Amino acid sequence: MAAIEVFALRIEQLDQDILTSTFVKKEYGDFERNIDGQIEHAYYHLGQIVLLKKIITSHNGVF
Repeated sequence: MAAIEVFALRIEQLDQDILTSTFVKKEYGDFERNIDGQIEHAYYHLGQIVLLKKIITSHNGVF
């Protein structure tokens, strides 16, 4: 099982009280906000990988 699948399963098992509780410090928001942030950050990196792949393949690896 891929790490992201394990991550998703663990999130599904979390109680709503945990999701809405403070994440480390109050200024960091709650667990749900931080989980959303992790997912958005992963999408950002995926987008960067796609852009780099397009650049490399459009130049046949030559710069």
